[in-house]
Amino acid sequence: MKSKYIRKVVLRMTHDGMSSLQIAKQLRKVVSERTVRRWQHMYRSTDTIDLKTPAGRPRIIRTKSLIRKKGTIGRIIHEDLHLHAYRVIIEPNLNDEHKQRRVSFTYWVRKFLRKKDREKILFTDEKYFELGGIFNRQNDRVYAPSRYYADEHKGTKPTAKFPKKLMVWLAASKNGLSLPIIFEPGETLTHENYIEIVLPHALSESQRLLGDNFIYQQDNATPHKHKDSIAWIKKNFPRFIDEKKWPPNSPDLNVFDYYVWDAIDHNMHWDKVKSYDSLIDEIKKGISRVPKNDLLRSVQNWSSRIFSILKTKGAYIK
Repeated sequence: MKSKYIRKVVLRMTHDGMSSLQIAKQLRKVVSERTVRRWQHMYRSTDTIDLKTPAGRPRIIRTKSLIRKKGTIGRIIHEDLHLHAYRVIIEPNLNDEHKQRRVSFTYWVRKFLRKKDREKILFTDEKYFELGGIFNRQNDRVYAPSRYYADEHKGTKPTAKFPKKLMVWLAASKNGLSLPIIFEPGETLTHENYIEIVLPHALSESQRLLGDNFIYQQDNATPHKHKDSIAWIKKNFPRFIDEKKWPPNSPDLNVFDYYVWDAIDHNMHWDKVKSYDSLIDEIKKGISRVPKNDLLRSVQNWSSRIFSILKTKGAYIK
């Protein structure tokens, strides 16, 4: 007999309109889809689930979840009004000038970059990885009968005032990811180390992944658009998208922001990260675990995202 608490969790998820398969995936290794389906049928037939509870300590389940709405209100929202809960999405504040730059960039891509050219783009970006790992206040939940039990099972997330972190540079193409550059703790990107370390490495990785006729992409970060950086790029790279063309405030147009970084984050075993060395090790493993087919689809999706800008008149692409 499953515990009373497990059944309450399944009932709550059922109220939220989740299918038996979705619930079983959320509560993996706790309850099977077949059992969930049986409980749901019982509830819909009798308006209750037998909640006889064995004695003992309640079982705690830690899972990702949307906000739950209970009972009659939940049924009204989902079954009668057909409404669903959606997370608030944080997106850049695009003004009219930004939108016009995005539209102009789309016209430039359509005019000067044919399909085979777009397949030659090497996307690049930098990101900080913190020792504390990733945490989503909205989705990271602990199911427990009380705050006390929740706190006993990782219901709190300690944070440092000045978190320890590492900067990582990475490139992506249709043929895979580059080898990363992982900076020393406390080190950041400047135009000096961008020219001395990053750009020569980018050139080597571009040739390995795409051959000699590649197109280098970078955003409008200050070290990227420094006059010395631009001079180095013009001298050594066959083609690149300069800061006058690449639209500002547009992370939705970079494959890293709409796919790669999240894929790496979720392929890292954050519970193993205890030090800088273990963080570096997990970053490298997370990069190696990014599925190549998913990466290819994300890179190929870039063209459709770009041309969607014309339909949205420069608005942010979700």
